Amino acid sequence: MEGQARVGSIDAIQAFRAALIRFTERSKRALDDVSGEVKRTRGWLETEQRQKWEGELRRRARALEQAEQELYSARLSDRRRDKSAQQMAVNKARRALQEAQEKLALIKRWRQAYDARVETLAKQLEGLQDTLSRQMPQGLVSLTNTVRYLQDYAEVMPVAGPASGEEKGGQP
Repeated sequence: MEGQARVGSIDAIQAFRAALIRFTERSKRALDDVSGEVKRTRGWLETEQRQKWEGELRRRARALEQAEQELYSARLSDRRRDKSAQQMAVNKARRALQEAQEKLALIKRWRQAYDARVETLAKQLEGLQDTLSRQMPQGLVSLTNTVRYLQDYAEVMPVAGPASGEEKGGQP
């Protein structure tokens, strides 16, 4: 057996290659999904939620101005009449405005934390993406060549070799 390779499982190498292809495809899809989700979440924080709460802040500021104006008018028009409804409306509008301010501040903190935490983790995935896109195809080519060489080698191998004396000139 000296000088001969023991090729016992080309099928196992082919099965490994097929499993590696499936793993690579699934991993690429998962990384694409993660990258897309990171971008969507960033957009949601930077654009959608920020614009929503900036609009709410403006709308609620106008509502507070209107409620304060109504309270002021009520005070001027009838000094004896109960103004508690107008005062309650002003208090409610102030709380709503304060809530919008807090939401905007919270979104700002989330955006900063998002950059610090998520972007750092997303950058770590770039190494895996590089491995999947550049090194895995090279590995698959290497496995394909290995299978082909082993199959060629197995076909060249004599099934039952002649006696060693016959090879050297036919003398026993």
